[in-house]
Amino acid sequence: MTQQVPPYTSPEQPVPGYAPAPQAPAKTNTMAILAIVFAFVFSPLGIVFGIIGRKQTVERNENGRGLATAGLWLSIVFVVLGIVFAVLSAVLAASIANQVSQLPQTPSASQSAPAAPVVQPDQLAPEVAAQTAAQDVTCPSPLPGEMGASTTCSGTVDGEPTSFTVTVNAVNGTQIGFSIVKAG
Repeated sequence: MTQQVPPYTSPEQPVPGYAPAPQAPAKTNTMAILAIVFAFVFSPLGIVFGIIGRKQTVERNENGRGLATAGLWLSIVFVVLGIVFAVLSAVLAASIANQVSQLPQTPSASQSAPAAPVVQPDQLAPEVAAQTAAQDVTCPSPLPGEMGASTTCSGTVDGEPTSFTVTVNAVNGTQIGFSIVKAG
């Protein structure tokens, strides 16, 4: 008895009388998966993984070439958008800094505030004389423009030496209101 040898068959075609061997599904390339993931996480690395993934899918006959291509293009788009955003942010920041530097300067706490108004003795003496009918009025010190501040002026009324207490009772900007009382 002679044994019959099946005719030569290629691996793509099953041997007659036998069912084709089940083939394991081709696996998806890891770099292709990483390319799509890193496109959203860290785009420059997504570009690298996309290039490597595209190359490996061809060399290893693996699935995932489309994933690698999508990851590559998404990464490129996100990198370009990131660069555009960075440039626009820098231009905006420079513009704002320029506008702030052109604003008028306001006095800070370290700079001196405007001094409170003061009535000088040579201005105060004529007022005291006019309001009290005193003569030869002299005021030794200025009257500061602060509520309740006072000074004493002296003069003569009907030939008698008299003292007058001048007290601030109103301050409005540079205007000072005061009362004059004859001291006993």
